[in-house]
Amino acid sequence: MPQDPAPILSNDAASYTAIARLASRNFIYVICALFIMAGLSIIYLSHSLNEQQIQHSEADAAIGMSSRQNKVSTALADYAFWGDAYNNTQGFVDKAWAFERDNIGPSLFSTYGLEGVFILGPTEATRYGIIDGKLSNIAANEWISGDLPALLALARIRSVEDEIAYAYFSVKGKPAFVSAAIIRPDSSYVQYDQLSYLLYVDILTDAELKMIEVAFELPNLKASLGTSPVSQRPQLRLQEDIGNAVTLQWKGQALGRKILSNFLPILILFGVLVAMLVKNLRRRVIHSSMMLDKAQRDLRISEQRFKNIAEASSDWIWETDPDQILTYLSERFTQLTGLLHHEWIGRPLQEFLAYDTSQLVDMAKHGNAIGRKPIVCDLRDRNNKLHYCQLFAREVRVGNQLVGYQGTVCDITQEIEDKARIEHISHHDSLTGLANRRRLIHYLNDHLNEESNIDCPLFLLALDLDRFKPINDTFGHAAGDLVLRQVADAITRCTRESDLVARLGGDEFIVVTTGCRTYEQVEHLCQRLIEQIKAPIQIDGNDVNVGTSIGIAAAPHHGLNAMDVLRFADIALYEAKASGRNLYRFYEPAMNQRILERRQLEMDMRLALHRHEFRLDFQPRYSMSLQTIIGAEALVRWQHPARGLLNPDDFIPLAEETGLIVELSDWVLREACLNALSWNDNLMISVNLSSVEFQRNDLVDRVKAVLEHTSIKPQRLELEITESVMLEDAASALTTMSKLKALGVRLSIDDFGTGYSSLSYLRSYPFDGIKIDRSFIMGLDQSRSSEALVDAIISMGHALALTVTAEGIETEDQLGKLNELTCDQAQGFYLSRPVSSTLFRQIVEEVELN
Repeated sequence: MPQDPAPILSNDAASYTAIARLASRNFIYVICALFIMAGLSIIYLSHSLNEQQIQHSEADAAIGMSSRQNKVSTALADYAFWGDAYNNTQGFVDKAWAFERDNIGPSLFSTYGLEGVFILGPTEATRYGIIDGKLSNIAANEWISGDLPALLALARIRSVEDEIAYAYFSVKGKPAFVSAAIIRPDSSYVQYDQLSYLLYVDILTDAELKMIEVAFELPNLKASLGTSPVSQRPQLRLQEDIGNAVTLQWKGQALGRKILSNFLPILILFGVLVAMLVKNLRRRVIHSSMMLDKAQRDLRISEQRFKNIAEASSDWIWETDPDQILTYLSERFTQLTGLLHHEWIGRPLQEFLAYDTSQLVDMAKHGNAIGRKPIVCDLRDRNNKLHYCQLFAREVRVGNQLVGYQGTVCDITQEIEDKARIEHISHHDSLTGLANRRRLIHYLNDHLNEESNIDCPLFLLALDLDRFKPINDTFGHAAGDLVLRQVADAITRCTRESDLVARLGGDEFIVVTTGCRTYEQVEHLCQRLIEQIKAPIQIDGNDVNVGTSIGIAAAPHHGLNAMDVLRFADIALYEAKASGRNLYRFYEPAMNQRILERRQLEMDMRLALHRHEFRLDFQPRYSMSLQTIIGAEALVRWQHPARGLLNPDDFIPLAEETGLIVELSDWVLREACLNALSWNDNLMISVNLSSVEFQRNDLVDRVKAVLEHTSIKPQRLELEITESVMLEDAASALTTMSKLKALGVRLSIDDFGTGYSSLSYLRSYPFDGIKIDRSFIMGLDQSRSSEALVDAIISMGHALALTVTAEGIETEDQLGKLNELTCDQAQGFYLSRPVSSTLFRQIVEEVELN
């Protein structure tokens, strides 16, 4: 007897309901646990963030104060351990030298913010004082509240190691950083009890604290004498072995507390909402379990209908009658197209999809199933946006009769766009959108094979930007990218649509034009490009300018191979840069020969040092007042095995460009010092440095290594530096020169007067002397203006306590004029041409005998 299906369904429903209840209960427990963990995590993270913020701000405060201390300490060491300071302050203080000539004067207040500067005698009596940039008669121990004798005693001890002493004292009730050092001529001086003291006072004023507050984001930064409880954080305690304790305090941002107050209520509210949703979901799940049997019956009814469609793929599903009139559309249709599916029922499928209807007719006629072979089509959605699709379909038959079609439509728009995008990226530069090297080569191969002839030439212009690297170094790579995009736009504006503009990388661009028939038309194009590219470009409110050099090659005149034409244009570009930049040059066969010769010279130079082909000549330098030789300038020569004797102008620029200048400079410096060891100890050796060497970080170490290797006294070595060093990176150059001066060598500015802002360099940089350029000396005996100019340079050098040397003296009248103008030193062909080390020693002996 058959079993009644009703009880079976009831038992199934009961088991489904039990499972649903158990699963929903466990789900609620998990949700509660997650919310509890989330709340605890937010509390923990807020506390950790508060502590990290306090530690970070305390570290920033320590860095800010350390930076300030280091700046003042460095300045004190530079002034105290200075021979001129010792000469003008020992015994009594030359106030004209110290204050009026600003050697230890008001600039310390304006430059370093030092409210007080004092010079104390060996007995700690105040000999000289400056308060707020003005001379003062107030004694240091009257103005400063603190144990100054202990500080001075510590300064005397630390001066043995070239160090200073410092402590925090009170000045007018405010904390002050007081540093002290012995004023001594050099490290060999040991009678410290007879030396004076130099005292710097830096008061932690509200203005200075405000600067640190802004720089390191320390709100309401305050400084007070004494210590505060550790619990009152954030704070920074400044305490030395002597002096007073100083405490810096500021307001913490308490970011964690803000996050906690902002997010915890949200989490609670979100928890309430989730609880309501879970409750509703649980009710629905239980209800759904009761309806499961009914759903199973409905599923069996529709199972056969969707089985065939599932085999065809799925995106949105459709059905038609034999005439391809829509009878069914799935809900997915509305989601993907934005169109209401019920509005399209009863309308032809081809009205919506653009496809070949004959394909479905043929399928019905031949009775063959299409299977999964797609039909390519397209459609427009509710917003009239075009979509590319694949139509999958199969016949629906009842017996042998065709009753319609079923299938799916798959949207492949993204795939097609991705493919197009990949194709575009593979042929275009991602930054500027211009063609890349791959696209350029394809274009050249196509056009060189098809279009290039004598009457219709193809011109290839190779462009390289001038002055682009300083923009990257100064403003950053983001600004450099902006300049490259602006340049790309400028080039595009100058060209035709039929021309190809490409970027090879960096600041290299290529223009290929087939619209120019003559060289004159190409010249006009180059002039337009140069004018457009050099137009000012705005970066952060600043106008920057770049230029361009252009090399031009033509096909078929110069070749029909893409790589050859590119190479010839690059050779012409090199010629344009070598000719002065911001120019254009057409390729000529002779250029290739010059390139080959240059490369050969470069290879020869790499071997020359190992083959001992370089040599040094020495041009004597004379004292104008004593009429004696005081030293010589080392000049390098290259005895080339094939080209003969080469002067520096023939190979130094190439050495700088290829990086060989460093190895060559090391050899010159070492050989010059070794030769100088065979001279009298009072003779100086002068060596030129290249501006390229200042762009590296190892110059000071290299000079130090030569001094140690040769054991020459540092004061006998003078390094000559051109003004271009300061023009390229003034801050870095100043740092490097200060380190060189710390080695004990002399620094001299070469070719003085030929650059820019020479006076500002002399005041800011630690030069010992200047060399007047030969161009000023040549007209000295011919015009009064030249004489007045040289006189002004000499007077200015003497006013700054610099040794003035005139170079390029070629006549007796020039020498006489310079002697009248009290020039310190002289060198030139009239006095002596550059000679070997042996001849130089003979000249010295002859001069000493006379």
